[in-house]
Amino acid sequence: MSRLRVGLDAVAARAVAMDERSRIVASCRGLPEADSPSRLLGALVAEGIDAAAIDRVVAILPEPVPAETGARVGVLRIGGATALPPLVGWPAGMSGALAGPVAMVRGGHEYDGTPSAPLDLAAVAEFARRCAGNVRAVALAGVHGLENPDHEQQAAALLADVLGPEIPVRKGSETEAIGLLERENTAALDAALAEFARARIAELGAAVRKHNPEAELYLVRGDGTVLPELAAQRHATACLGAARAAMLHGAARLAGVAAAVVVETTGGQTVVGTTRGGLLPESGAHREFGGIRIGARLPRLTVLNRESSLSSAVARARYGYDDLPVVLVGDRSVPDAIRLLDGDLAAAVGAATAEAAGSVDRIFWQGTGGREDSAARARQLARDAAVRAGADPRTLRETPVKEALMTYVPVPAARLQATAVGPILEPVAP
Repeated sequence: MSRLRVGLDAVAARAVAMDERSRIVASCRGLPEADSPSRLLGALVAEGIDAAAIDRVVAILPEPVPAETGARVGVLRIGGATALPPLVGWPAGMSGALAGPVAMVRGGHEYDGTPSAPLDLAAVAEFARRCAGNVRAVALAGVHGLENPDHEQQAAALLADVLGPEIPVRKGSETEAIGLLERENTAALDAALAEFARARIAELGAAVRKHNPEAELYLVRGDGTVLPELAAQRHATACLGAARAAMLHGAARLAGVAAAVVVETTGGQTVVGTTRGGLLPESGAHREFGGIRIGARLPRLTVLNRESSLSSAVARARYGYDDLPVVLVGDRSVPDAIRLLDGDLAAAVGAATAEAAGSVDRIFWQGTGGREDSAARARQLARDAAVRAGADPRTLRETPVKEALMTYVPVPAARLQATAVGPILEPVAP
C-alpha cells in the first residue's frame, strides 16, 4: 500500500496529501480563520484518500498571541548576577500579563563547563515556594547551561518536587540560543505557552489518530523543518515563522527543483527568499516574539513594496549562485521564472515534504584536542539533534562547520555552528 504524507497549512487553510514520489494525490482549500486543522484534515480525507495509508501528518499552526494565550510564569536565573536581570526589555504589556516571581540565585558554569559556584539549592527552594499557587509554569536558565546543564537539571528537579508534575518547567539549555538573555526569554515564552501549545497540539493529534491510529504528527519549525508532536508542545517558539519557511521549501518542490530563489507576492508586498539543500540561509538577526528577542534566528529574506527593484533583490538572493532558478508565487513578473499554478498550496506541500534537522551554535572550549575535536563534537551534537527531531540517521546531510575564534575569553574557545538535515525516518512496514 502506498504511503501518504499530509501537509496541513492551518494559516491559509490549505491541505495536501502526497504519495511516496512527492506527487499531490488530493488537496482541499478551506476558509482561513474558520476551518480548524482538524476540519482541514477531515475535509482532505473526504476527498477520497485512504486514511489507513496516511503515515505522517505535518502541520503549520497559526502563531499564538502570548499576552492573550500565555499563562503566568516564574523565571529563575542561575548565576549571572552581574548581567542584565531577567525579563529586561520586555514590553510592559507582556511582562504584566506573563511575569510571575523572578529570582537570581548563585550557581552557573564557566566556558569550559566547570562550576562558577555551587548551586544555591536553598534559594531555589525559596523561589519554588514563591511560585506555588502563583504560576502555571516555570522557566530557568543557567550561565553556560549549554556547555553544562547540571545546575539547570538540579533546579528543575527541585522545582518539580515542590510544585508537582503538573507545572511545566522549561530550561534554557533546551534551546540553542548562544546568549543567556535569548535562552532565558525563549524558555520563559515556551513556559508561558506550554499549556496552550499542549492543548492545541493534543487536539490535532487526537484528530490524526482518529483517522489512522498509526500516523505520526509533526509540526513545522520556523526554518521549514519539523519537530515531533511532543517536542513541539514543549517548544512553541520554535514554530514561529513556519508558514513562510514551509512556503519557500514547498514552492521549490512544486517547481521540481532542489534549490531556488522564491518570490512571493501577497497584497502590496513581495518577499524574496532562498532555499538550498533543504535549508534556508540565515540572516544572522534574531527573531522577536511579542517584542521580545528570542533565540531563533530569522531566514534571510528581502521584503519589497511594488516600487522596489525586484531584479536587484533576486540577484542578491542568489548569493553568487547565478544558476539558481526563480519560482513565482503570486502575480509579479520576473523574466525566465517558473510560475506556479497552485502556488497557494506551496506551504502545505512544504509541510508534507519537510525534513528534520538539528543545529548547534555555541561556544566550545578547545582543550587538548583543539579545533578538530571541537568541530567533531559540534557535528555529532547536530546529528543527534536531527535524529531526535525525527531524521533518519543513515541519510543525514551536514553543512560545513563555521568557526569564529573567541579572543576575549580567558580560555581557548571558539564559536562553532553546524547543522545536519535529512528525511524523516520511515516507519517499519507491517
